[in-house]
Amino acid sequence: MRCLKHTIAAPYNRDLFFELCILTMRKIVLLCVILFAGCLVTKAQKKGQLTGKAKKEAQLYTADADYLFSEGNYYAALPLYLKLIKLDSNEEYYRFQAGVCYIYTDEKEKSIDYLERVYDEDPDLQDISYYLGRAYHINYRFDTAIVLFKKYLATRPSPDKKQLAENYIGYCQNAKLLVAHPMKVEIKNLGPIVNTAASEYAPVIAADESEIIYTYRGPLSTGGLMNPDMKHDTNGEYYEDIFVSHKLGDNWLAPEGIAELNTKANDASIALSTDGQTLFTFKSTVYDGGDIYVSTLNGYKWSKPERLGPNINTPFWEGSCSISSDGKTLYFASERPGGFGERDIYVSTRQKDGSWGPAKNLGKNINTKLNEDAPFIHPDGVSLFFSSEGWNSMGGSDLFYSTLNLADSTWSIPTNLGYPINSPGDDRYYVLNADGTRGYFSSNRNGGNGQQDLYCVTPGSHGLRPRLALTIGVVSSDEKPVSADIKVTDQGTDKLKGEYHSNSETGKYIIALTPGSKYKIAVQVEGANPHIEYLDVDSLTTYVKVDEDIHLYSPDYRKTHSITMSDTSNNLQMSLNQQVAEYKSGKHNDVYEATVYQRILNDYGTVDSAGITYNIEFGTYQHPGDFDSTKYRGIGKIESKTDQYGNTIFYVAGIHTLLDAEIAKYKVINADSSTKKNMRITVDNNGKREQISQYYVSEYRKDKENFVPDSTDKVVTSGGIVSLNTEDKTQGKGNGEIDTSKIQHDYGNVKVDGLSYKLELGSYDDTTQFKLGNLAKYGNITSEKLADGKTHYYIGSFRSLSEAQNFKTSLETSEPAAASAFIMVFYFQDKPKPVQQFFNAPCDPGPPQDFGALADKDLNDPAIYAQLINMAGSICVDGLVFRVQIGAYRHPENYHYKNLLSFVPPQPLVKQYPDGITRFTMGEFKSLKLAEIFRQRIKAKGTTDAWITAEYKGNRMLLQDLIKANFYTHSVN
Repeated sequence: MRCLKHTIAAPYNRDLFFELCILTMRKIVLLCVILFAGCLVTKAQKKGQLTGKAKKEAQLYTADADYLFSEGNYYAALPLYLKLIKLDSNEEYYRFQAGVCYIYTDEKEKSIDYLERVYDEDPDLQDISYYLGRAYHINYRFDTAIVLFKKYLATRPSPDKKQLAENYIGYCQNAKLLVAHPMKVEIKNLGPIVNTAASEYAPVIAADESEIIYTYRGPLSTGGLMNPDMKHDTNGEYYEDIFVSHKLGDNWLAPEGIAELNTKANDASIALSTDGQTLFTFKSTVYDGGDIYVSTLNGYKWSKPERLGPNINTPFWEGSCSISSDGKTLYFASERPGGFGERDIYVSTRQKDGSWGPAKNLGKNINTKLNEDAPFIHPDGVSLFFSSEGWNSMGGSDLFYSTLNLADSTWSIPTNLGYPINSPGDDRYYVLNADGTRGYFSSNRNGGNGQQDLYCVTPGSHGLRPRLALTIGVVSSDEKPVSADIKVTDQGTDKLKGEYHSNSETGKYIIALTPGSKYKIAVQVEGANPHIEYLDVDSLTTYVKVDEDIHLYSPDYRKTHSITMSDTSNNLQMSLNQQVAEYKSGKHNDVYEATVYQRILNDYGTVDSAGITYNIEFGTYQHPGDFDSTKYRGIGKIESKTDQYGNTIFYVAGIHTLLDAEIAKYKVINADSSTKKNMRITVDNNGKREQISQYYVSEYRKDKENFVPDSTDKVVTSGGIVSLNTEDKTQGKGNGEIDTSKIQHDYGNVKVDGLSYKLELGSYDDTTQFKLGNLAKYGNITSEKLADGKTHYYIGSFRSLSEAQNFKTSLETSEPAAASAFIMVFYFQDKPKPVQQFFNAPCDPGPPQDFGALADKDLNDPAIYAQLINMAGSICVDGLVFRVQIGAYRHPENYHYKNLLSFVPPQPLVKQYPDGITRFTMGEFKSLKLAEIFRQRIKAKGTTDAWITAEYKGNRMLLQDLIKANFYTHSVN
């Protein structure tokens, strides 16, 4: 057998984060390469291929290419081998090396062409059958790969090479089974804004997905190309940096390097706490194999990373980890001796002094004789995700999950996340959002933007939804965001369950509470009375997210602002109960319908029936000009028709099977994700338009006899688009009850002076008909005779809509007779209004008023400003809008508003004015009161200098100018 220099080399392990090399070793490698290059050129000269200048050029290229290859830097080595092929197209060594390089790039399919040509010329060449098998495997040609690996084994390779080939035969066999039974998931590359031609990997997210932090390695790395001595070197490597991208609506914003964490050496993100306040990083030096460090977020800045103690870090490699939501348990990967394989997953528990206790191997139910890495423990505390080269991996590292049995503390046998989440390439670093709807991971699979990319998979969880209560909000003291200490204890035993902190700049906090306990949550800020909440999740059976802002006040502030303290200890519980009730009443229907649809797709997806075709409907528009067909080129011929109400339906028709329609639907969503909420598949049943649930109604009624299918009646939504839903969710629930979900989301936790809420129990001409006096045990009952001549009865008084809604839910649960009660809004001396009317009433200028008393007054004076809001808050004029200004800068590129990202989309309106100042505004409101309520929300997020501006027919005007013009009751000049 003729040999080339190249033999089986270990693939470049990006997850190792840092390849430790010292200068003397590099000199040895270079010397060997130069000696071999000389032999290679001599052989070529015998063929009469290279002489003179070409010979020297080949020697230089070969030396550099082989050194880079030996370092695992295949992307840098590949173009040099391609140049060598151009110099000497007959030298199979160059083609062999290039083919191997392609296996590790984003053009894996090219590896087959290069290696097949080498194999055709010399099938007995050392290692060629192994690497050609690798090329077939990575390109999903598993049967052919097995043939090549078996041929390689017949050559009787060394034991370590024999083991590699046997592993890959197993990978191919596993892959055939997994690919034959794909998971019903949608996988999306995070796109070119995040993923580049370089490497992005090891994503970590906060539980609410507000940001994604990841490791980057490429041209943007601090220091550029460097050698192991951290000196600039064009043949060197890029070192790792930590980047972050924030989420805006459904989109990720342009990422930024975290300057305070990045150095010239390798800095990698490996884990983020549930609340996003603690980041674990990886660093390696010449003195260790690589260690785990921890950093904390102070406002918007991360602290200097500190190395974890000796129970975690050893002289060996420790390079990935995950922390439990209560901060008490750390799962991490290590190459220390004594494990089941070279790299195993361990667990450590935090001790009373805050240090980490002795590490314990997770055992044979998790670890194998191969490598396990990248653990992620979900906030539910029982779902562990990790990567493994063992178990039933389909090649390289696959993603797996295991669940913890709380009864005996054992882990279940891992389950492969399946294809297409896993691929024949390396798939690692899986993290999952709190409700299990989306997972994120990194992969070097085909079709990416670069070497490694970040991907999102929907749904992210496999099996049952996580059981978890996630509480999110802002802690403020005297109406300013503040860093608070949050202690969670067991209500019965007073045992500490977790300690948390809100962000010092934004006040944001996130707490994940697992079922099985009744919790006491104490929020403490220096100078203010503590805030206590009680939350019973002992028997929680689903995931719930509770939004709850916590307001603390100092004694002086309460006295100055006449704030009375009410009992809020049950607010969280009432919010949780409401969400659980909504889940039980509505979510099960959604789950049922989704399950049936998946069954229909599996059973009937490929059926092509005479007279039956499927349409992809983009939406039904009141105004046809609003539809932009250019977004969907290549999807199919877009047609339109007018429905019986005069609206226009845009659709692609004539799709013969449901499966083809489903595929087309996802092409539309990929072209424009905003289409997803309005588009649907409908059936053309011999000329009759039907919903899927109408045509397949018998399938939906197999397990639910009283199932009522959707109709194709039109309903106009607030955005001007007609949907096919049977009820208009922005106007009502179909049973006479107003749906205030959007209002609740926007204004639920806002507290503004002069704004309060009460629960109306009823109104009567004859007061003797009021029969709910027994409800006084739940709160103070008041009555008022209004202009309609009736006496209206109210219970309670609440500063926020959420408090009122929670009280309403709790009252209805305890007292069915109160089921008809509804929330009324009280705003200064205005007539009380129902919630929907208060927030969405049509524009009304109201009676004439004289604002002369406020002219030239200082609106920064709280008393003057309150008087303006009191007099003018509810009045509006056509053509006049109010916006909240969040910033004004001569150099707008320096302005960041990360604390406000939860308010958008839409993004802040950015306008440059003639004075050279760029102003950032958010929101658009028809009345001053709504703008003021939104301004208070902005202030609660930390932008304390927000203020209101006005525009009339596109012209910016100051509030004082409008006051002088008395614009509320007269036309504006």
